[in-house]
Amino acid sequence: MKVLKPVGILVLLLALIGAFVFFGIVPTEVAKRLNSVVSPPPYEASERARELHQSLFIADLHADSLLWNRDLLDYGTDGHVDIPRLVKGNVALQAFTVVTKLPRGYNIESTSSDAFDLITLLSFGQLRPVSTWTSLKERALYQAHRLPETAAASNGKLVLVKSSNDLEQYVNMSSNERTIRT
Repeated sequence: MKVLKPVGILVLLLALIGAFVFFGIVPTEVAKRLNSVVSPPPYEASERARELHQSLFIADLHADSLLWNRDLLDYGTDGHVDIPRLVKGNVALQAFTVVTKLPRGYNIESTSSDAFDLITLLSFGQLRPVSTWTSLKERALYQAHRLPETAAASNGKLVLVKSSNDLEQYVNMSSNERTIRT
């Protein structure tokens, strides 16, 4: 049996520390920086504003929450949205987006589609399945499968809208009958 020399032990130790930082810390820190809250709670609103807010049908048509390795059933202090914050915010309808590609240095007017894809690095860093590292389709499917799993575990707090008929029936419900729909 070979015994590692001090230099080999040092290299192995540095590799282990590097892997821990890359896989254990970097994805969380990236998520916090990209999804920061500019003005953290508590938020003050007049009684009239709170009453009005409670009477509205609130729809949020964009959330990248499925991109991150977070449990959407847990209350978060960062990130786009989660079910407890949606309930607290009286959000009736939430559209979850599926993000498959983000070119480095993205700019809507001048980014090349050949630029390095940051979602590849994020998929790798979050230890997503290997198939998601190189396939946009697999990334989309992986994120899309998370939503029904979350809905199933939500005790009815999150219900998927699967048709225009589902949506119409939901919109016509009274506000006290509603749960969050996506």
